[in-house]
Amino acid sequence: MINKSFVTSPELSGLQAVKAHYLMLNGTMKGFSSFLEDVIAFSGLGDYIHLPIKGYSQGMVARLLFAVLTGIAHDCLALDEGIGAGDQRFVEAAQMRLDAFMAKAGTLFLASHSVDLLRRFCRRGLVFDSGRIVCDQPLEEALAYYHHHLTNP
Repeated sequence: MINKSFVTSPELSGLQAVKAHYLMLNGTMKGFSSFLEDVIAFSGLGDYIHLPIKGYSQGMVARLLFAVLTGIAHDCLALDEGIGAGDQRFVEAAQMRLDAFMAKAGTLFLASHSVDLLRRFCRRGLVFDSGRIVCDQPLEEALAYYHHHLTNP
């Protein structure tokens, strides 16, 4: 996700990080308790939410971040292989949540090498080479360009 460092310190507990992020976005704590319940339930962290993030696995951090960022409606969301962390149950739940999120948000920037994931959520493809956009086409044309020009040396 674009800002994986929404946590300002790994010493913070998951709860403190979620609270800080919510307050930064909303300017108030109104509605926080229901948001927090959703984050805990979706991420599957349970009581680990009270422990410092420095003790979380990468998967736990990714699930927490995904739950936080998709728990509030945004105009746009950027993911980098965003739903690959976690077991199959989490991945399926994340895909359903992303579907619901997309119905409200509208714009998703998804960086991925997973063709299935791209086909599920994207209509347009941008292909980068050495930091430059070399193709900007409908998704299938962008995928064909990528496979023809960048995967065959």
